[in-house]
Amino acid sequence: MNTKHSLTALTVFEAAQPYLFWLLVMFPEMNLDEDGRFLDAIPWVSVCWVVATVIVGGVYVWLSRGGEFRTLARNAMIIKLVHIPYYLLVFALAVVSIVLSLKIPFITLTVWAFCFVADATLIVTSGLYELAAVISGVRCNRMTGGQGVVFAIAGFLFCVDVVIAVVTYMKSREMVTLGVGPGNGAGMVPGVGISAMPGTVPGQGPFGQGWGQRR
Repeated sequence: MNTKHSLTALTVFEAAQPYLFWLLVMFPEMNLDEDGRFLDAIPWVSVCWVVATVIVGGVYVWLSRGGEFRTLARNAMIIKLVHIPYYLLVFALAVVSIVLSLKIPFITLTVWAFCFVADATLIVTSGLYELAAVISGVRCNRMTGGQGVVFAIAGFLFCVDVVIAVVTYMKSREMVTLGVGPGNGAGMVPGVGISAMPGTVPGQGPFGQGWGQRR
């Protein structure tokens, strides 16, 4: 499996992982856990899952070093958008817990604590994918260092992260304007330029100096 396929597989896993976690917890509990042993093991299962997903996110950041900015930005945006129904599900669960707490003491605190940990973990893991896209954008000069810092931090902030992921993807699709300057024939000239495809940087291409090479 090459790097591109690995990045795609890790993206699919991250997009699906909160839903897989609920299936991992709920299916055995509802169908196989007659003596309650799995219920007691849920905290340990949760810890192992969190550690595994953070490691997977770190592997993605490592493999993305040579990835294309547009592809990485698209992956991060897809993940953030796919996770929206999960956040709504968790919010609904928290609301239900408030209603049930009128009859079952302490359930609100327990459920809210679980929801908080689940949401915080997902923000961190999905934020790693946005971080990979931002790093790529800075490396290929599609984003400034200052923008990279702001976007990277915002990628770990609840609700803001979705907006940032969409904006990052839009930036990755912007056309790069390359001009013709004196001397070596490459440079920036106000008002004069040619458009290169998204994800390209100045360099020697198949049409001569001044056209972009794919990143």
